[in-house]
Amino acid sequence: MATLHGLQADYIFRGTEHVVRMAVEGNLLEVEVEDKLTTDQWRGEFDAAFIEDLTHKTGNFKQFGIFCSMLESALAQSSESVTLDLLTYTDLESLRSRKIGVGPRHPSAAKTSPLSSKRYLILIYSVEFDRIHYPLPLPYMGKPDPVVLQKVIRELKEELAVLKAKPGKDFRDAEIRRLRDELQHTLEEKAVMEAALLELQEELKLTNKSSALKEVKILKKVVQSLEEELTKERAKHQRVANKRLQESRQLADELAELKVTERGLRIRVKNLTNELALYKKGHFTPLGPSPQNLSAASRGFGPSALSRASAKPREDHRSTSRDRSNSRERTGAWGSGQQRSTSREGRSGSQGRFPRQSPSPTGPRAPRFDPTAFVKAKERKQREAEQKQ
Repeated sequence: MATLHGLQADYIFRGTEHVVRMAVEGNLLEVEVEDKLTTDQWRGEFDAAFIEDLTHKTGNFKQFGIFCSMLESALAQSSESVTLDLLTYTDLESLRSRKIGVGPRHPSAAKTSPLSSKRYLILIYSVEFDRIHYPLPLPYMGKPDPVVLQKVIRELKEELAVLKAKPGKDFRDAEIRRLRDELQHTLEEKAVMEAALLELQEELKLTNKSSALKEVKILKKVVQSLEEELTKERAKHQRVANKRLQESRQLADELAELKVTERGLRIRVKNLTNELALYKKGHFTPLGPSPQNLSAASRGFGPSALSRASAKPREDHRSTSRDRSNSRERTGAWGSGQQRSTSREGRSGSQGRFPRQSPSPTGPRAPRFDPTAFVKAKERKQREAEQKQ
């Protein structure tokens, strides 16, 4: 790094004016602080390894060159993020205790004398949410040596004599005017740059705000579209659920009707089976419909018969009870007729014994009831009804 000579600034530490000097030569940093009132001096030299290790311990690492630039900005007071402070050992211990949250420690008497004369130049780096302290220990060097002061005075007098010996006062005046013009021009450029910086900062704020508003609008649109899709899906699901519920209710009603129809048909089959058994035994004389009609009705259950059976289960029950009563009446009538025929046969025994007549007085016997055909017809009707559904 290039050497910086004569970089010094007046600084006020805790109400006392001090002069702070710094010099950088290669990888060596020299810092000196002098009290203007007492002329006490504190001086320290620090190499690059010490500075980088110090910054690493604070948790915010800085390279040697960057640290020197920060110290230079603090001396020139050109940046608000870096400042300086001068603390004693007691002040430094109090600061550390407050930072870690413990009570201040009191050093022993043996350590008090060398440490009390020592000073610490604190470089404070302030960021948005934190403050980092870089302490530079400066041993006490005492008051300046009179011999050195006299040497400095002699050098200054010689330099003043050389300046006075230069030809013409106008030359010095022209140089001063030139320097003043340069200073004024530099100040104007600084003002222009500060104004441009402010404008850029305002534009950046507006840009960030507008971009944030755009993102919020986009997110609102996305949320609104998602809500609309969710509402549509809910309505669709509700319609499908209602449709399925209605279909399930219809199927339940149809199943109940089919169960009632099946129950009526089973009762009818049972009655017809009993009548068939009576026919086979020859003890039944039909007084109502002919066996041919009964067998045809039992075999020919069409859609109209199924609808009547499903719509009027109670009438089937009543008709079943009537059929049972009629069958009992026909059985009784057949028994009385048989007794009368037996008496007639006893009276006409001389004529010989005739073969037994058919119990049905109406022509030939009806065809037998086929349960297998009845069950098949029933299954076929059920399949047709399911296909229609």
